[in-house]
Amino acid sequence: MTSESRVLRSFWAGASRAATWPFRVAAARANLRALGRMDRRELADIGLNPSDVRDATALPLDRDPTALLAARVRERRANAVTAPSTAWDGDGRDENPQGEPGRNRPTPSLRSGLPRAATVRTG
Repeated sequence: MTSESRVLRSFWAGASRAATWPFRVAAARANLRALGRMDRRELADIGLNPSDVRDATALPLDRDPTALLAARVRERRANAVTAPSTAWDGDGRDENPQGEPGRNRPTPSLRSGLPRAATVRTG
């Protein structure tokens, strides 16, 4: 490929991108309007909240709001708290994989809500 054909190809790519820019902006803004009409529950189903949509609408027209919204969803999924992988059936007992009862564990209702006293070591 000659350098002239590369320049020409680059020129046409830039020109076509510039020509389609208004259509991309219109499509992105239509998607933001659709997101703006959703309630909190619907937005939460897709990993967003109303402030994310508001932040995306504040972006300049030449920025794609999809990148911001996708980054917010990825961030929330990465920071999501998962349930512990221990088996707990609520009867106050731990069981090992062989099915034998383990040590008794106090039920949540019997635990004291008071913090433990701090021990100070001097020395």
